Amino acid sequence: MSGGADAPSLRMREADSGDREAIVSIIKRAGNLTRGEEACAEELLDIYLNNQAQTGYRFVCAVDGADKIQGYACYGPRPLTDGAYDLYWIIVDPDARGNGAGRRLVNAVEERLKGNGGRLLIAETSGMEGYAAARRFYTGCGFREEARISGFYKPGDDLVVYVRRILSLSAGSGPF
Repeated sequence: MSGGADAPSLRMREADSGDREAIVSIIKRAGNLTRGEEACAEELLDIYLNNQAQTGYRFVCAVDGADKIQGYACYGPRPLTDGAYDLYWIIVDPDARGNGAGRRLVNAVEERLKGNGGRLLIAETSGMEGYAAARRFYTGCGFREEARISGFYKPGDDLVVYVRRILSLSAGSGPF
């Protein structure tokens, strides 16, 4: 499913316990994550799958016609804010990159936030060269770089903060 063409057969659905193995496989094969990042992504997945009372993390999957996961996004409300949400992880299977799954996942997250008071979708990433594709992806999906903290993760590794403003269903017009 690669090659740059958008895959109209992709559909979005919430992740469930049967998806754990496939999502962990995508995390492990992402190609640019450190072991710590892999462990963090897996930990959030386990919290989501094993604690139904939690409200901090949601997972949406892009699946093909055979219900095979092509990618996923993990998002949730940013504590102590009104309508700000974090996009914690968005990872597309390396074998499915270029098919539009990433962009469709961002749009699916935004659709879920509309009507729930979502105003901002915030994505944070590294300033290291290995994350250049992620930064291009965010700007290509309508995120704007709003902040950069030099040496945040470690010397020479900046934190880059991107924001996508959500048009709320309840607002009708305007960027909120």
